[in-house]
Amino acid sequence: MEKKKIRTIGVLGKPFSIEILEALSEKPMRFSDLKAQCPNDRTRTRRLKKLRENGFIKTIIIQIENRNFIHYAITERGAKALELLKQLEQQ
Repeated sequence: MEKKKIRTIGVLGKPFSIEILEALSEKPMRFSDLKAQCPNDRTRTRRLKKLRENGFIKTIIIQIENRNFIHYAITERGAKALELLKQLEQQ
């Protein structure tokens, strides 16, 4: 039996997903930088994973001095979804 696919829109309805997308729309951020948007580490991990799996965000590596840091950045799909949500809120 085929595993049922979760609808993409369901990810955006989860708590803290929109807040994470809004923060990433300003600049790429590390996991710890997103604590203000989602204070619980476990929940933040889950949201980032689902947002990434659905193509709303991506991971990038930014080198600072001689160290590499994993950052999360919004994708074009994530930016479009965020824009649509903002339009819905205005109506």
